[in-house]
Amino acid sequence: MSTSQKTSGLWTMTKGEFEESVSALEKAVVKQGGNPRDLFDLFRTDGEYACRIAQAMMRKGLVGSIESRLARLVLGRNIFDDADWMSYYDAKFTKKQFREAGKFPWGEDILNSSCPFNSGKLVKDTHFAFLGLTAINGSPLTVAKWLELHPATGQPKLFWNTDPWHTGQPHTDVATMQLRWYLMLKGGIIPDSTSKTPEEQVAMLPPEYEVPSTIAEVTKDILVFRKTDVRPNPSHWAACTERTVKTDKVSAGYVSCVGHFDEDGLNVGYWYGDRHDRVGLGASRKF
Repeated sequence: MSTSQKTSGLWTMTKGEFEESVSALEKAVVKQGGNPRDLFDLFRTDGEYACRIAQAMMRKGLVGSIESRLARLVLGRNIFDDADWMSYYDAKFTKKQFREAGKFPWGEDILNSSCPFNSGKLVKDTHFAFLGLTAINGSPLTVAKWLELHPATGQPKLFWNTDPWHTGQPHTDVATMQLRWYLMLKGGIIPDSTSKTPEEQVAMLPPEYEVPSTIAEVTKDILVFRKTDVRPNPSHWAACTERTVKTDKVSAGYVSCVGHFDEDGLNVGYWYGDRHDRVGLGASRKF
């Protein structure tokens, strides 16, 4: 143990300082309607919970409002919030953006409800929530930007990192997300949505869901990997909402799709719209 560790422990506090600190935390928990004893017990029994609290303390509380904090507790590792953007990508936020990030739009009732796509499982277990960004530190967050953030020399990476076929496509070079929360199917595609036409796939969506954009699907896949070390859709593609425009590398009208995420990289591709056994449909909860 280093000297700095020895001199910075809680035991260096006076008895009065320690008691005042614990008392202040206890009062804050009670004010929020919680049981201090139950939460303090979690410090000893739940290592992941203790780690999340430690991370929040290191960030001096910059974890959004109580709504987003509650979502983080419910979702565990299935969430990527403003604090994660700061930690993983050194993203900067204004005070207004912090306030927006705290407004998580789906309540515990939805997160703890039955998943409409996977029988016997809950939304919180099959979905991934993330804060979408229009730009990251002043640069529009597009698919093309993700190629810069994750070059071919590391992991995760995009398969078409060098000379991508989709150069010139608006859905990869221009389209961004909104600064809002996204709640998407984590595993990638709706079960049994392969070998169907695009119209048949869309008909499978419940009214509260929509087809994701390419940039949202790409972002979700990358963030899931960063947070869980699991690559969504390693052998399938998730159809997205956009269609290709004609360039010297591709014809117009093909369905944009994202997937086949293996060690060679996350693939942004296109689909003719035929009945293909490897192309299913992505799903994003409406905002």
